Amino acid sequence: MDRLVIKETASDAPSRLTLVLSGELDVINVGKLSDTIVLELEAGKRHLLLDLTGVIRCDNGSLYTLLGMRHAANHAHGSLALIAASACVQQALDRAGLRALLPFDAATT
Repeated sequence: MDRLVIKETASDAPSRLTLVLSGELDVINVGKLSDTIVLELEAGKRHLLLDLTGVIRCDNGSLYTLLGMRHAANHAHGSLALIAASACVQQALDRAGLRALLPFDAATT
């Protein structure tokens, strides 16, 4: 059984994609999310939104990986933003001091 499940939700815009995560976002499986993000950017999905409401465990390392992926997406003339997060993700953002660096997409909040 996967500890992290990633579902893709299509958007009206062909270059935009929402990834809905559930399960554990930690150092053991954050690579799965990184691989998915890279594949989607390579496939032309330039604007990725992450819905983390289904995440039940989140460590600081995973958030730093997301920050790196956000910088990589920006470098590829794209974007990566959070649209929603569970309480444990919110707590991890605060604990790591990353709330300002991993902002929520203003268009969806």
